[in-house]
Amino acid sequence: MKGAPSPWSEIPPELAGLVLHRLHAHIDRVRFAAVCKQWRSAAQQVPLPPPLPVLALKEGTFYSMPRGEPLHFPGCDGGFIMASGNWLVYNRLHCLLLVDPFSGATMTLPALRSIYPLEESMDMVVVKLIECSPHLIAALFKGGRNFWIAVCRPGDSSWSAAQKLPMGILDIAFYQEKLYALSFLQDLFALDISVDDNTGNPQVALIGRVIKGGYIYLDHNFMRVLYLIESRGSLLMVRRSIFHEHGHGKGQIHTFAEQCEPELAVFEPDFGQSRWTNAMTVGDDQVLFLGMFSRAVCMPLCDSQDKRMWLLDDYRRDHCDGETCSGTGDMRIGKYSCPLPKISWRAHNLCAGAVWLFPSN
Repeated sequence: MKGAPSPWSEIPPELAGLVLHRLHAHIDRVRFAAVCKQWRSAAQQVPLPPPLPVLALKEGTFYSMPRGEPLHFPGCDGGFIMASGNWLVYNRLHCLLLVDPFSGATMTLPALRSIYPLEESMDMVVVKLIECSPHLIAALFKGGRNFWIAVCRPGDSSWSAAQKLPMGILDIAFYQEKLYALSFLQDLFALDISVDDNTGNPQVALIGRVIKGGYIYLDHNFMRVLYLIESRGSLLMVRRSIFHEHGHGKGQIHTFAEQCEPELAVFEPDFGQSRWTNAMTVGDDQVLFLGMFSRAVCMPLCDSQDKRMWLLDDYRRDHCDGETCSGTGDMRIGKYSCPLPKISWRAHNLCAGAVWLFPSN
């Protein structure tokens, strides 16, 4: 006579690992661990790649990827200005407040006026913020036609900004212990981060241009959007070209038809020749989530099919109102689509209305 079957709580660790590796959404991993203490223990023992990000709308709605399931985070009902990794960023009068909606942790950073006088800082915006380490934060700020790249430690009262930056900085990335800045002309600049011997505060200084973008043909029928992102130890530049009438049209839904999104190209730097070279692939197990804060996430090809890049209509950050949504693409086959269910939003205070939020695990 056969013995009674083993209860589900006694799932072997190797089987739990196989299941967890197919759960790419953060909420699914949380639900797995909530079944019982044995499953929770198994989830803690299995090394996993980071989960897929959450789509955060600045109006206060959150969606789990890839299915678009609505989520709710108590105390996070909107009003944030951007996201950085697992942090939502709120602009307060005396500081920047960072909130991790997954753990409830908080962090404070210096106010914008510590970079520029109060009357001028009212027009400043945070373009991008990077947690380089638990003790080092870097940020790109924009005010009028001026740009600042600055660093600080959590809890500091002021930022330390680099001097004599070039014009038109669009994105920054922390790569191999240095900051890199990408300009509209596709020039890449390196910045060094050091520590003041007297105060112990971090400092940042421009080293110089390390990649020359070369001749850029400006076609006024198209908009160019550039992203700087690290993937599998390589620094990548992603370039999108968007049909201009679509980008400026009001009330349109982005369908990612080829006439609206004719180019999606990826480049990697050749530092020896000071030029960009074409990258034919981002890796069969890498998916690029592109937006105000971009990141590469490990996801096997069998689970993501041809969706190697997830895109936000964040080019509307300089325009107002039109309804926008997310989409996916694959640079290898030139295919673009909108994932289902379609999620749409409106610009928030003339800025991009949605951002990617990346759980730590």
